[in-house]
Amino acid sequence: MLRRHISALTWISTTIFALSAYVAPTTALAAGKTMTIESGKVEFLAVGKPSFLKVKGEGGTPTGVMTIAGNKVSGEFSFDLAKLSTGIEMRDEHMKDKYLEVGKHPKAIVRFKDVDVNDGAAKGAIPAELELHGQKKSITMDAELKDSKATGKFKIKLSDYAIEIPKYSGITIADDVDVTIESVLK
Repeated sequence: MLRRHISALTWISTTIFALSAYVAPTTALAAGKTMTIESGKVEFLAVGKPSFLKVKGEGGTPTGVMTIAGNKVSGEFSFDLAKLSTGIEMRDEHMKDKYLEVGKHPKAIVRFKDVDVNDGAAKGAIPAELELHGQKKSITMDAELKDSKATGKFKIKLSDYAIEIPKYSGITIADDVDVTIESVLK
């Protein structure tokens, strides 16, 4: 009888420990901590003229680091432009070879520094820099950082980065492109 109770208590305590480890909140955003990207994705949306054409694309996982010092966070994320895909192979080849010139400019890099963090979280418009196609320009990124997840959304003008506006048979992609970067940090 005692053996059954000990066995049952062992099972219950093991189960509770396993569940608490599973649902425990992360404490990844401790001051003085440097984190790297574990997983994530890059997405973009370019609207055409006429506006019924919407070119959506996705890229691979960004790479980079983020450091928290006191109540400030700084970071640098980059992503491989060769991994961008719209789902149409010929369009992808033109985008990478002719417009983005991935052979000369293989990565896009987003940098930000000294963003305020309160209680391990940050949210709002933050100043950042985007390096793309050999150009560095200031951007405003709508960002959210909570626990170990970071999301940044921003708009760019292709012409600001000396990227030719794609045109084909009377259809033109708009100069503005929406970009979203999502990442899980460890």
